[in-house]
Amino acid sequence: MARGKVSEGIILAIFLGIIGISSYAAIFIFGESAVKIPPGTKAEVQPQLIVFYLGEGRLEVIPESDFLKIRAYDQAGRLVFTGTQARIFSECNQEKFKKLTVTDADYRFVKFSGGKPEPDPAGKTVLIPKGTKIEKVEENLYRFHLASGETISFKCNFTSEGHIGDCTRYTKDWKIMYTRTRVKFCRMMSLEELKSLPPATEELLWVQFIPEEKK
Repeated sequence: MARGKVSEGIILAIFLGIIGISSYAAIFIFGESAVKIPPGTKAEVQPQLIVFYLGEGRLEVIPESDFLKIRAYDQAGRLVFTGTQARIFSECNQEKFKKLTVTDADYRFVKFSGGKPEPDPAGKTVLIPKGTKIEKVEENLYRFHLASGETISFKCNFTSEGHIGDCTRYTKDWKIMYTRTRVKFCRMMSLEELKSLPPATEELLWVQFIPEEKK
């Protein structure tokens, strides 16, 4: 009987260990297109790259020409995956944003699914450049007046998932070009800001990228 209990205990321990390893390793999975960087993550700025040290290993961000590349390594130093055209962003801090009259950085509207950011739909990438005029129409309703003469409106509401809303893009003569629903307003991190990162990240960041095929 005692021997049976010991066997059951061993099996349970192995099962829980597998669950723990699976959840622990969920950060780096080949084929993923986004990695979450929790607040307090160790960051190291090197001459040619920026490194984030995560529980599963390390994520390297490499500035290359006009875009960023990434490399993800497990704890043993094995390359798990690489990616290109990376962008690093945080969800907009609404309290800070309310005080602005022009955007203090580039912003994008990003849709999340299953807690992770999705790629932009074809032809509907919305970039609001740094320095864009902000019009506060009413509580949580904003209009962004682009240099092209187009206008983007965003109406957001606070939900259990954060500030989520709908954005609509208008032509110069106020004809609707398209609408994207249930998106988050996200602040893009510039290369200069990346190079000035503190030793530990101060807010939740996302690194989103296009996965590259294994060679």
